[in-house]
Amino acid sequence: MHQIVILDASNSSFVRLLINLKMIIMKNLLFTFILMTFPLMGFMQVNVDANEIISKLNKGEAVHYENVTITGDLDFRLIDDKEREKHMEVIFNNDVTIKYHVNAPMKFSGCTFNGKIIGYYNDDDEDELHIALFHEEVIFTKCTFKKEFLVKYSEFDKLASFPENIFEELALFKYVEFESDIDFSNSVFEEDANFKYTEFPGLTDFSNSKFMEEANFKYAEFDDNTKFINCEFIGLANFKYTELDEYIDFSSSKFQSDAIFKYIKFRDGVSFENVLFDDFADFKYAKFYNPVNLDNVSFEGETSFKYTQIEGKEFITYILKNR
Repeated sequence: MHQIVILDASNSSFVRLLINLKMIIMKNLLFTFILMTFPLMGFMQVNVDANEIISKLNKGEAVHYENVTITGDLDFRLIDDKEREKHMEVIFNNDVTIKYHVNAPMKFSGCTFNGKIIGYYNDDDEDELHIALFHEEVIFTKCTFKKEFLVKYSEFDKLASFPENIFEELALFKYVEFESDIDFSNSVFEEDANFKYTEFPGLTDFSNSKFMEEANFKYAEFDDNTKFINCEFIGLANFKYTELDEYIDFSSSKFQSDAIFKYIKFRDGVSFENVLFDDFADFKYAKFYNPVNLDNVSFEGETSFKYTQIEGKEFITYILKNR
């Protein structure tokens, strides 16, 4: 005959045991649920279709994304607010220019763009030029652009900031007009960085940036203090005819290929302190004005200072007299 043992639930030790077992089971179930749902949650949050951004802009909604991947081209030709005009401006060769007005702010931080940024398109077949105009803040920080960043002829009416970005393809800022201080510091340009004819009206900072192909600042206009401190120019650095109204600082930068400063005027001074010119340094027809800092500058390749002046005097003679 079997003996039936009845446990005394009133026993406090037994009650605590049951409670502890229940808590352990609940914790394990919760942990398992988190592990199972986390990948799904991450997938839902990480990928954003570029057309979703355009849709928000068309509604006048502010755009703000962090740590997401933007899929597809971010094509501003899909903006609803646009105007079509025939023009006689010499700068344009097309019969018609279509301007797209972006009237809401955009901010991206830590994002990856798998498609192109299209704020400029030249349609040869239709003889049309497409340009995006940004009337509110535009901020890209710590982003990676897998394809071209095309904003040729664009205008940025408010703050425009681009620090710590990686441009894996062409960065086309040619003829862009900025209206604020500009920050491109700590950026990497893996292909050509084209800022030819670009207007920089405020404080401009490219410090700690790396230019792996051509860095083209030919005819660019810098109206305020400008920093290219500790930059690395692996490809051609073209500053021919660059317009400088204020002090510019290249200290501790490295020019590993040709550095072209032909016809440039350093109107408010310049620093080339601790700069290395590893290849041809062309300062032909350049004009220097004090303060000029050439401490520890190193010219490892050929140089040209033909017709170069400092404070109206022949450059080489002036430097030798003031060493």
